[in-house]
Amino acid sequence: MVKTYTELEAWAIFAGALVIGIVLTSVFWAYITIPENAKSIGKEDDSLNITETVTIPNDFISFCEDIHGKANWDNNGLRECLIEDSSEKSLIAMKLLCDKFNLSLNYGSFGVKCEGRI
Repeated sequence: MVKTYTELEAWAIFAGALVIGIVLTSVFWAYITIPENAKSIGKEDDSLNITETVTIPNDFISFCEDIHGKANWDNNGLRECLIEDSSEKSLIAMKLLCDKFNLSLNYGSFGVKCEGRI
């Protein structure tokens, strides 16, 4: 038995096929255009040998905690201490911290921040 479609149903089928075609084409092009270095990332993970040790800046962390700040640091030299209170007392304490560790002082709506790389 032959099925006839109304004009609206025919347009809906056409629009659905067009959307499916665009999605499949996009997935296909995304797959074939993956850079070679991205394909080899999964293979390199097995051969990684990490021997670097993490050095914790205890003096920086303790100084920041003594002035009631939140310390943030990484092993690449980033040091950051944030105090949400922007009073004059906080500014003076952060100025001392920044001078001691050679960091830059920033303040604004976030509070007072001492940050930089050592």
